[in-house]
Amino acid sequence: MNVVRLTTMAVAPALLLAAAVAQAVPVIGYEWTEGGPGAGVNSPHVSRHGVRGPVLADDFQTAVEGRVVRVDWWGSGPLAGAPDPDEWEITFHYDDAGVPAQTAPSGGFLQFFANTSGDGDPDGDGVHEYSAAVDDFPILVKPGGRYWFSVANFQCTTPGTDPDGPACDEGWTWGYAGGAGPTVGAEAYDPVVSFGVGPNGGPHFGPWNVAEAGVDFAFRIWVEPEVPEPLTLGLMAIGVVAAGAARRRRTSA
Repeated sequence: MNVVRLTTMAVAPALLLAAAVAQAVPVIGYEWTEGGPGAGVNSPHVSRHGVRGPVLADDFQTAVEGRVVRVDWWGSGPLAGAPDPDEWEITFHYDDAGVPAQTAPSGGFLQFFANTSGDGDPDGDGVHEYSAAVDDFPILVKPGGRYWFSVANFQCTTPGTDPDGPACDEGWTWGYAGGAGPTVGAEAYDPVVSFGVGPNGGPHFGPWNVAEAGVDFAFRIWVEPEVPEPLTLGLMAIGVVAAGAARRRRTSA
């Protein structure tokens, strides 16, 4: 009778596999930047948090399945005035026939707020890069799904002006995406804008209209790849051990 001994050579691959999967690190799920250092161009389109907007959104398809953990975007300079960071409204919509979904059953939207002043425009092209972590927020994406990303600044161009008041002048503008297309992921539609005149109130309830045809806005989506459940990891480990044992059995025979 052949005795099969499960040595560390058989067990080690399973442990390494489990460790590699369990320690998933964020990767880029979608990316279409401003075009690189010195190549950025700001659009004239304002995206401002407020009951009447205007609020912009652009669509994307991710190349990775998992949870969104960070977002980057490009546009004009901060408005709050140093040392205070700008406050931002960041929203993810599901797709509803080519426009951001407003409510169920199309999926509606998920929203959070962040504070950042950006990178200070080190390349001097007038386009600033901003970034925000998505902490403990269940924004799940997967390849084949269509989503819309929206970012809006709370401030008006004149610091301290009420963004919902008649004196609010202009605001932060979203930068154009540079190059022929996304470097990661995909997109299909022109960016859209809402002025918050829908029956439900607030710009994220639409209606949405094309902001400018033939262009897109610059942003990046970071995704933490989906990690199998503990039971799945256990089964994977057992499978690797069993494969090692089978190889040893054939060798002994």
